[in-house]
Amino acid sequence: MADRRRILYVDLAAGVGGSVISLYELVKGLNRERYEPQVILRATNPYVERFRELGVTVRSLGEGLAGAAPSGALVREEGEAGVVARMRRSRLARGLKRSALGERLVHFVGFYVRAYPRLRREARELAEILGAVRPDLVHLNDAVCVSRAGIMAARRVGVPAICHVRAMEERNHYDRWLSRSLKGFICISQAVARHEARSGGRVRPCWVVYNGLDLADFAWGEDKARVRAELGFTAGELVGCVGRLVAWKGQDVFLRALARLKERYPALRGLVVGEPGANGARYAQELRELARRLGLEDRVLFTGFRRDIPRLLGAMDVLVHASTAPEPFGRVIIEGMAAGTPVVGTNAGAVPEIIEDKVTGLLVPPGDAGAMAEAIAWVLDHPQEAQAMRLAARRAVELRFTTERYVQGVERVYEEILR
Repeated sequence: MADRRRILYVDLAAGVGGSVISLYELVKGLNRERYEPQVILRATNPYVERFRELGVTVRSLGEGLAGAAPSGALVREEGEAGVVARMRRSRLARGLKRSALGERLVHFVGFYVRAYPRLRREARELAEILGAVRPDLVHLNDAVCVSRAGIMAARRVGVPAICHVRAMEERNHYDRWLSRSLKGFICISQAVARHEARSGGRVRPCWVVYNGLDLADFAWGEDKARVRAELGFTAGELVGCVGRLVAWKGQDVFLRALARLKERYPALRGLVVGEPGANGARYAQELRELARRLGLEDRVLFTGFRRDIPRLLGAMDVLVHASTAPEPFGRVIIEGMAAGTPVVGTNAGAVPEIIEDKVTGLLVPPGDAGAMAEAIAWVLDHPQEAQAMRLAARRAVELRFTTERYVQGVERVYEEILR
């Protein structure tokens, strides 16, 4: 095994999202005869133990070779945040923001006062880990703006690095400069690739590799009634929305669509699955209040984070993808398709790359609760057509979105870069 290449994966998200789940599928399926994976995650990420269960070495940021961050680090960050807040409230800043150039200047100064010191601290710790691990390639598991510390660390120790771009984020001046040291980009959809092409800085070479899943995790045949009983639903239609509770994921639109259907389907129930994203506690509370105002308090269950997503999807009559902003991919869509659950998705970003309208699912305009409600009703009212859609969707996943195809696509990128 001496010729194996060591790949160090870095994902610094604080919690679980589609990015770390997709990274898990990649590492799980990687050809261990050719590649040796190691992973760096934040200590707060629940997937730390899941990666270790794969027999993979996992290091948690803050627990690297340099030890935990200095005791004064948190105090410094709070102080830096206070400085930035005072700057933004100042008369000078308010005056500058009246022009586009002035606003860019305020953001420029804010970045170097608040974000840059933290990035330098994280980059030093990551560089020490890189120096000990000595990887052949650093695989940064998100967009440039999320991967800054990892890019800085790879530059410092002279290790080639790539970004696996999983979001449509804007690059600032520093990101555009950092991107020039990367060996390339893996984009999770054509929509993301188009966005990156407009970002400035380095955008090539770029490979589009769709996310994948293990179909064995979504085997049909689970007792639907039993899963519903566990959730407290014994009768009626069950419609679900799965994803982090952040405003652009559109759970509020989903609730408004359900409200339009409650008279038409008296036994209809809704399921909102997911935990609040970073700084999302307020939005989560607003969703509960909205459900109460819409008269859905007894009809909608907020489950929080769940590890048994395939079981929940299999228990639903309809899965709704409700994002109001362009979706970079939409992992839950292919999960619903694999589980045999008809999917209603919003027609933006990569979603139309996954769903063929009226064949493998239904597409509706983003933010349109009325159109969403009618699409849900169509699925519920047309069981034969919905069954044909379920079968076509599962077949589409088998052909395009399996872990095997996903891993093979990423390994081809490794071969090209490391050659």
